[in-house]
Amino acid sequence: MPSPSRPRNSGRTRARAQLLRLGLVPLAAVALLGGCAAQDPDPGPSLVGTRGQLCADRVDAAKAESVVDQPVAGLRELSTFEHGRRVGSCALQGEDGGGLLTVEVVHDPKGTALAKELQTLSQTTNYTGDKRSGVTGEDSTTTALVAVDANYYVRVLGLGGSDENQREAALDLAKDIATRTEPLK
Repeated sequence: MPSPSRPRNSGRTRARAQLLRLGLVPLAAVALLGGCAAQDPDPGPSLVGTRGQLCADRVDAAKAESVVDQPVAGLRELSTFEHGRRVGSCALQGEDGGGLLTVEVVHDPKGTALAKELQTLSQTTNYTGDKRSGVTGEDSTTTALVAVDANYYVRVLGLGGSDENQREAALDLAKDIATRTEPLK
């Protein structure tokens, strides 16, 4: 008896679900920073304003604008990045509290997580990449991954669109963050 065939879009649906999970984890972690106000004298996310560098100097504001396809000056920044440390995450939120951009430097001690994420991304529409980096975009979501070295990588999740320019901008931002992160320990 022939085995039932997989629905045509099941791989794409699983890949979207995985991307959503990957994107929500850093957003949730960064959103929790808002609940730390009792211990932190700074009561909440800071307004980006006219700063050129965001997220402890990891994120170039102009590159972030290209990913979300809107000015970032009016957005709020939540960041766990610390000067001199590699790992951390950062989110840029709109006035309504919705995340528009998340960046994260991920520690991968086994050196296998990036390959798994790139494999998942490769199953989606508009994917381009290699063994060290990749980018994809569908609907309003763009995801880019770039290796820093064998044990760290950058994940950028933009929620402002996924056209070719935004995908290219997300990959460029991820590469820039990887370059800024590489000398840190």
